[in-house]
Parts: sequence; structure tokens; C-alpha cells
Amino acid sequence: MNLSESYDQKVFREDEKPLDGFDEFMQMLSGKFYAFYPHRMFLLKEANQIAKLSLTYELLNEEQFSQKVQEYRSKFKLGVVPKNRKLLHQALALICEASFRTLGIRPYSVQILGALAMYENFVVEMHTGEGKTITAGLVAVLYSWAGKPCHVVTSNDYLAQRDAEELREFYEFCGLSVGFVGGDMQRDERRDNYKKSIIYATSNEILADFLRDQMESSYATSFNSLLLQGVKREHRDDSVIQGLHNIIIDEADSLLADEAIIPLIISVPKENKPLIDAILSTRKVSTLLEEKKHYTLSNKHKEVFFTEEGEEFIEGIVDALTPLWKSKNRREYLLKQAIIAKNFYLNGTHYVISEGKLVIVDEKTGRLMPNRSWGNGLHQAVEAKEGIELSDPTETHIQMSFQRFFRLYKNVCGMSGTLQKLESELWHIYNLATLKIPKRIPNKYKVLKEQILETKEKKWQVVVEEIANIHQKKQPILIGTRSIEDSENLSLALTKKSIEHQVLNALYHEEEAEIITKAGELNMVTIATNMAGRGTDIKVCEEALTVGGLHVIATERHDSERVDKQLFGRTARKGQPGTVQQIVSLEDELLMNNSSTWFRDKVGSKIDNGFWRYILLLNYKRLQKKSDKKASKMRKNILKNDFSIKRMLSFSSKSH
Repeated sequence: MNLSESYDQKVFREDEKPLDGFDEFMQMLSGKFYAFYPHRMFLLKEANQIAKLSLTYELLNEEQFSQKVQEYRSKFKLGVVPKNRKLLHQALALICEASFRTLGIRPYSVQILGALAMYENFVVEMHTGEGKTITAGLVAVLYSWAGKPCHVVTSNDYLAQRDAEELREFYEFCGLSVGFVGGDMQRDERRDNYKKSIIYATSNEILADFLRDQMESSYATSFNSLLLQGVKREHRDDSVIQGLHNIIIDEADSLLADEAIIPLIISVPKENKPLIDAILSTRKVSTLLEEKKHYTLSNKHKEVFFTEEGEEFIEGIVDALTPLWKSKNRREYLLKQAIIAKNFYLNGTHYVISEGKLVIVDEKTGRLMPNRSWGNGLHQAVEAKEGIELSDPTETHIQMSFQRFFRLYKNVCGMSGTLQKLESELWHIYNLATLKIPKRIPNKYKVLKEQILETKEKKWQVVVEEIANIHQKKQPILIGTRSIEDSENLSLALTKKSIEHQVLNALYHEEEAEIITKAGELNMVTIATNMAGRGTDIKVCEEALTVGGLHVIATERHDSERVDKQLFGRTARKGQPGTVQQIVSLEDELLMNNSSTWFRDKVGSKIDNGFWRYILLLNYKRLQKKSDKKASKMRKNILKNDFSIKRMLSFSSKSH
């Protein structure tokens, strides 16, 4: 077997144990030194040269250009280009000319800089409106010319399909094929698309297909066996995915960090009538329990603590309940799940009821997740609360976190408009450096003074008043809400004021493209959840630009400042005018879960005092920074723990 055949069989690399101790310290130190190296200065110089070089290819006719494309594809497949900087420059210049001939877009130096950095496995920070889509396209061609497929991951199916179609002509002109993998596709159609040169999809779709391939291989039928045996690394003809070679991750801060530790689970329903009966009886008992009298709540950690009186009450009704209640630990656990379902999981915020079924809503993206369920009886507890038919509990067959999955690719790169404070984590977990791409056009949006109200009720009154005032100027308005419930309530308030508007949330996801198309029109008011954050390109019409461009209103601060900035990035793109304003309250989730009642009361009584306002704004910054730091530390620890479990399970297996 030659080296090429051996490489083709090993279609993804083995995940290595993260460093610890002195090795971890040295890795961190090397990351610091690497960050100090003036990569951007040298790469920008190269990018300027490539931009000029691309103009020389304008003289080639179509036949000559096609010959050049074939010439460089051959050189890439032979592995000549990556080792020769001059040839890489010529190849990228040729790709830039292909972009101009097919899309009418000649990449700017900053976009070429981003492509060069990503090709060298950087995660780049590019501001919204700076051309991330075409930058990713340049890198995808470079990767695919080497003969191995390239996965381009976006935040949702809508964006994946949109980008694949927008760049299709460009890719085909470069001699490559492009595919899209969506949630509604069957296995054969998915396999056909994965055989394309460049594949657009969400990370959920790719990881799910990867895990299903592993299940089909019979090497891993549970999480423990996956940890013990690893995953099958030989390519099979009936595999859907054609290897994990190259991946370009859009919105990298979300996928590589925020959502990285969430496991994707392949599971099947397993009938458990005794558990269903116990959950139904638990629901009835939970309605008899009173907060503070029988139990107390921790809003910050979503925990329940029974009081002494509560425990006595539960003991007194045990004999009248199902056998599952005989165990003290079990009955208290089931009751806590019922109380958590009642107090912390809200219809319109965490889930919706669609066609009699409970569907989870992703809080970060505002999108429905129909194929996901909460574990440990929580899903059924919420269903019982809503009075709908309880689904069977599921049994996990195989699972993997996105953090572990992305580490299996041979080449990883990404981009985002918000990479703040993630440099250390990305280097530690993925060995990826970050690079900030300079703005091509200065951002012209104006940040208006933040309005802070004592209560949510007052906040929504001010939001409606602000919308009415801006609406008179005919300026398009985008209002960001944290939940579906908030968006629906605001919609009702605007309807009462006779203000025409449109709503974008998970309930109207099928109309997303049409809603986004209209959002930048003159006099348009759009209410949206986080669906209108990442990756949403709102094109503002010329008439709207003359009255100030898109006006964005944020109605709540999130735990991470990066999520707030994603919403702000919807306006003033490509140097256009635009305005941003935050209208928040002291009863919003960030403060309610992380500050004392004394502090909120003190600030509330002096809300107009400049000093206390300054203290509150500092506290917002502190809480968001603390939240980001805590989340980053947790993600690093979870990766280490994964490997510790693997080591212990392996030892246990050998001992027997």
C-alpha cells in the first residue's frame, strides 16, 4: 500500500489528549510568543501583491483562463503549491480573477489577507459587512484544489443554502462542485452532496452524519464504547461523509466556544411506562407544593432545595403514589424536575408547542431544534406541565461534543466578527491562533445613550415610544428580543398603536428569507429574536439610507457581550449610516441572576444619578466578563475530563 492509499483510508486525524502541567504552560507561552509575531503585517503585504497580480489575469480569454485553472489544480494535487509561496500567490490571484468574472466581485486586500490567514489555520476576526462570504470562498477553493473535500459550516440551514447557491457559479468556474446538506434530506441525497468538492452545512448536520456513520460501522454503539475504542478511521463505500479533511467555520466564536461543549446525541425512544406514570403523578404533587414553604429556588443555578416542612409533606403522601416513589432519592429527584420545569422552563422562551409536540428553542440563535430533547426526565416533566402527551424517554446510542469533533479535522480555520477574549481558549483547545483583519471601510454607526428602566413593564413602554418616534422618520427599525414570548408581546403592543411591523422568530422560520429581504426597506419595523443576529445580512435601500439607515434597538443585555455585538452588527454595514440603542431594565435576566436585591433596589432608587448609572454600567461589563471567563474555564476543564474518563475506562477494560 502506498502513502496515498494509506492517507485515503485515514480520513480524519486522531484526537490527542490536551496538554497539562508544564507542557500546558509551554503551549500557553508559545501561543503568547506566536501572537506577538507580526503576522498581519507580512500577510497584508502579500495580500496587496496578490490583489495587483490578479489584474494581470484580466487579459486571459476564457480558454486560457480554464487552462490556468487546470494547471494550478494539478500543482495543488501534487502538493507543490503549499510549499512554494510564489505559486500560492499566483493561485490565489487566479481565484480572485475568477470571482470577478463570475460574481462581479474583485476581492479587496483585506479579504485576501483573511483568506491567506485562514489557509494557514488562523481564526480571523472580520467585522460585519467586510465580505466574510467571499473570503471563505477563496479559502474553500484553495483547500479543494488539493483534491480533498472542504466543509463550510454556517449557523443555520438558510445561510448554508444561500451561500452555496450564491457562490455556485464561482466554484464551478474554478473547476469544483458545490453541495448543500440540509435537515430534510434523506441519506442517499446527503451522500451525493458530501461527494462534492465543497459542502455547505450546519455543524449539527455534519456531526450527526459522522456519528451515524460510526454507528453503521458497528465500532461504536454507545458513548463509553466510543471513548474506549475510538471511532472507525477507515473509509467505507457506504459512508455518507467522505472524510474530515478541511473545515471553514463561520461564526467561529459560537461553534468553537459558546456551543462547543454541547453534545450532539443520537438516541432512540425507549418505552418506559412506570417512569411516565411517575412523572404524571409527580406533576400533580408539585402543584400542591408552595415556594418558600415547601422548597426554595436558586435562580442562578436552576436548583431546588426542599425545606424540612416540604420533606415531611412528601413523606406523608408516599404510600398513595406509584412504586417508583418508594426510593427517597428518586422521588425527590422527580419532584425537583417537575418544579424546575414549572419555574425555569417557559413556553415561548425555552420551547414552543407545535402540533401538540414540545419543540426546544435554542436560546442563543432563537431557532427551533425539533430533533433535540432534554434528558433525565426533564423533557417529560415540561410536557406534563403543558398537559400534552408525554413522549417516551430516549436511550443514547452515541454522542460527541462539537469541541471533540472539530479536533478530528486535518485543517481547521474560521472567522467571526466577535472573537474578543477567546484567543487563549482557541489556542489551548484547537491550537488555533487568531488574527484581527483591519476594516476596509470605517464603521459609521452611532451608539445612542442607553436607557435603563426600573422594571420590565416600563422598559417595554419606552421601547414602544421609541419605535413610534423613529417610525415617524420612516427609518427602518430592527428590535432584538431575547425570547419568542417577548417578540410576540411587543408585536401586540405595536398592533395596538397601529404600527405596521413584521416578526421574525422560530414560529415564522419558513418566512425568514422574505422577512430579512424587507427589513431594510423604508418605514419597515422588524421585531426579531436572536435569529436576526449571526449571519443575517439586511440590505438597506437607498431611500432608507438618506434618513439615517437601519436603527437597531436591543431590549436586553446577554450573558456574553459578543452576542450583543452580533445584533449591533446588523446595521451600518459597508460604511453605511446606522444607529444603535440599548433599552434595558433592572429586572432583566443578567442582573436578576447575578446581582443582589439590595444592589438593584439601590440603583433603582437613583437611576437618574450619574454616579450610580456609571456603577451599573461597570457592573454590566463585570458580569459579562465574569460569565465569559467562567464559561471558557468550564470548556477547557470539560475537554480534560473527557480524556480522564477515557483513560479510566480504558484501564477498567484492561483490568477485566
